[in-house]
Amino acid sequence: MQSREFTAGDLEAVMGIASASPEAAAWNRQAYEEILASQGNSFCRVVEQGGCVVGFVCFRMLGKEAELLNLAVLPSFRGQGIGAFLVKQTLLEAAEKGAGRIFLEVRDANLPALRLYEHLGFEQAGRRPGYYSNPPGDALVLQRWLAQQPEMPAKLSAC
Repeated sequence: MQSREFTAGDLEAVMGIASASPEAAAWNRQAYEEILASQGNSFCRVVEQGGCVVGFVCFRMLGKEAELLNLAVLPSFRGQGIGAFLVKQTLLEAAEKGAGRIFLEVRDANLPALRLYEHLGFEQAGRRPGYYSNPPGDALVLQRWLAQQPEMPAKLSAC
């Protein structure tokens, strides 16, 4: 399985995946277009199978922290490890960009997502009552510390 950077040609597929995933963050087209136009701290990746985009993840860097913003996989492709793969790719990319930890919000009733995040080492850091609407629900704030590459000692010069 491989992921690649989200492009303008993926917009319709990503919008379709998002609309088929009511548990994902409900973004409008403009939100995805802003990420495409961004040259800064927001990133999205997609996974293709058989030439079709079947999942995506979006995150942003906030100084030395990252925030996983949105994750969705087409319902017919769930249970194949695509979501876990995308989160793992995000963890690696965020660490490479200098993040020491990553946060996300997840609906407290989204048990499959909660199991996935727990399996990947996320821990609850807080709760946001009434965060979601349609249907109403609380958000759990999860965090995960990212493994940093150890600093290599400076080369010693010969005496």
